Amino acid sequence: MAPIKYIAKFMFLTGVIIISSCLKKDDTEFTQERENLIISKYIDSLIEKGLDVETTESGMFYTIIKEGEDNIKVQPGDSIGINYVGSFPESGIIFDASDYHYEEDGLWKYTYKSVDLIAGFDEAVGLLSKGSEGMFLIPSGLAYGSKGSWDGSIPPYSPLVFKIKLVEIYR
Repeated sequence: MAPIKYIAKFMFLTGVIIISSCLKKDDTEFTQERENLIISKYIDSLIEKGLDVETTESGMFYTIIKEGEDNIKVQPGDSIGINYVGSFPESGIIFDASDYHYEEDGLWKYTYKSVDLIAGFDEAVGLLSKGSEGMFLIPSGLAYGSKGSWDGSIPPYSPLVFKIKLVEIYR
């Protein structure tokens, strides 16, 4: 009977060690300097791909991948339908996408400027016209800032990349 006790203790301790090793915290320091470096590298990579990168007055970087059907921009109060994918520029890991929430067609339908969104996302959508698609690099100051998201999924000083397509303006 004694060997069973030892085996059980061994298995328990092994389990504790395995679980605790999985819980090790990432030692990455999320600072403004780190963010600036990530932004610089990402912009350089876009330019190397031959993309024209523009900068807004607020400091958001963007490139229009596909021009729209017309040059009529979204206005506050317009009902719109968009597809989007949000990712981290350093790793490319996707943290959100309209497909995750709207399975039928992946289209998020909402009234522009009537939903509480990060400032950079609102600004990005405002640069699009029906049928256009853009890639937007949003600095943390226009996203979740020095604190990160409330649930910890977006760390402090994290720039975000959104690829957004304005599918429809319902007027």
